[in-house]
Amino acid sequence: MYLLNYYPGIDTEVKDCRGFTALIKAAMTGRNDVVASLVMAGADIHAVDSTKGKCARDWALKTGRYETLHRLRRLNLRPKAEQFCESYVPEWPELKERVAKATAQKTPAEKITQRLKNTFGFRLPHDPQDNGVLDHMVRITTSVHSPLISTGCRPLCPTSPPEVGKRRLAVPDLVKKHSQKDLEETLQLEGPGFASRPGAFCVGFACSPCAAWVFIGPKHEVN
Repeated sequence: MYLLNYYPGIDTEVKDCRGFTALIKAAMTGRNDVVASLVMAGADIHAVDSTKGKCARDWALKTGRYETLHRLRRLNLRPKAEQFCESYVPEWPELKERVAKATAQKTPAEKITQRLKNTFGFRLPHDPQDNGVLDHMVRITTSVHSPLISTGCRPLCPTSPPEVGKRRLAVPDLVKKHSQKDLEETLQLEGPGFASRPGAFCVGFACSPCAAWVFIGPKHEVN
């Protein structure tokens, strides 16, 4: 992933001697995080190998990598990281409905049914619900409006969030695209002590391997 972040023009569709792309090899070996990073960096999810003619999904299924297959399906269902946009509204859409349901008046029969269910029911462990409270918590804590993020960095591309199939800019591209003034403003937002920290110029990504966030190191290193 270091190559995707720091070297522009990386071709994610290069095939090895067996005709496997990086995405296919990551899928067949169960490297879920690598699969997600490649897909969000613009890798072609429909690319097939030269021998069997199978794509990353087919190889994940053939090799029994069901978690990888589930990860690919979730990425297709939610292809855009909308919380990295400034237009993102940090509100849980289902909150009003849940509150109204919890505060609604219940009939005696409904109260008895709920009491029996709470007394004799079994609560088995299960995966978090899609678009549930846990999903909402993750989104708001990693969004541009989160104090955990806004106090540590600022977005350089707030209108272009990471998206499946869209090639993202590498660090040198971001440095060329934005002026020195924009980069210096990032240092000023971090406070007077940030710009005087020792070390070389560095740029890194936060929140997501595909998020367009930049941390700038010592001020005198910015060219």
